[in-house]
Amino acid sequence: MEEAALNCKKYIAALMTAGMLFCAAGTAMADELAQSCTEVQAQVSKSGPLLLFSDSPEMVYRKGILYRDTVSGDVRIFFHHVNATGSDKKLAVMVKNGGQLRPVNYTVSKKALGVPSWNYMYAGKTSQKVYFGENQQPQTGTLGFSRSKEILTGRGVVLTPDKLLVGTIDLHLDKPAEISVMMCDVQNDLELFNRNAQVEPMDEHPLRGSFQSADWQYDIKEPIMVSRDKPQMLKLASSEQGFAKGTDATTKLPAENYGNYGVVYKVSFAIGGQEKVKLSLNPLGGLFAGYGILEHNGKRQLLALPGNKLAVGDRFDDLLDVATLEPGAYNFIWSPPGASNLPIRLFWRSAAL
Repeated sequence: MEEAALNCKKYIAALMTAGMLFCAAGTAMADELAQSCTEVQAQVSKSGPLLLFSDSPEMVYRKGILYRDTVSGDVRIFFHHVNATGSDKKLAVMVKNGGQLRPVNYTVSKKALGVPSWNYMYAGKTSQKVYFGENQQPQTGTLGFSRSKEILTGRGVVLTPDKLLVGTIDLHLDKPAEISVMMCDVQNDLELFNRNAQVEPMDEHPLRGSFQSADWQYDIKEPIMVSRDKPQMLKLASSEQGFAKGTDATTKLPAENYGNYGVVYKVSFAIGGQEKVKLSLNPLGGLFAGYGILEHNGKRQLLALPGNKLAVGDRFDDLLDVATLEPGAYNFIWSPPGASNLPIRLFWRSAAL
């Protein structure tokens, strides 16, 4: 029920955005294809950084702290917030040495901010294009006792009313530090606001928390072997597989990441036989717009999902053709995009169809 409610909420919000573009779908319908599919078996392992997920309140009506936790080591921050206050506001992510007498050293290895937009699909997709598509120079710094640093731009990002900002940040902290996602007035001093502001309560969708092991590896056991009448498929980011579980650090209550936003999936598989195989994606929950990576023979290809339009999935059985694959070993790397609806299915089918 909670997954369905979330999908409905995001679907309606996306339809309300201006200038919506649809759809780059394959000619085959996914539901028809799925009837003849066998589902591949995958071994799943989880590792990687601690995920701080900040998406509740999604519609921010009052300034305040949106999420906060004290963490160390490898960290991924994923945030998704709309300025619903009616006036310009500033969204910021602060890293603070709140109690270490020795300096805290930090390294931001990747920072991906979407274009702030009233069009939620566009905001989410542009964030993923940066995250998956750019090689970035690490940004390092040192925080003395009680010192802090804003890590989006150094001063936060100004959001005009009703615009969404989506962002993903990967960083490393050599000692515990406090991380705060917050929204404040444009003229507010960020350090003072971070020190004095109250934590905002969640909205009706409990989409925030801290979650261990934000990289999920799927190793498909057998080579993909397809024919005209025997395609194969794999479902990702579904309630049947389970979502990441953790804790809301602001309330100490259990948290669940419905949709696994901020989790990076790596699907490793081999194409067997001699025939070319078509890889396709089917969004099951509605509108979908993101990016991913296809790795093969040491090369990385950035994939726009979809390519020549903004979004796919205005029909629930839309099928997006992603790539045509030769026999060999591949990795498909992907993360649930902000504002998109989940889960998805991957299909492997004969390229001769």
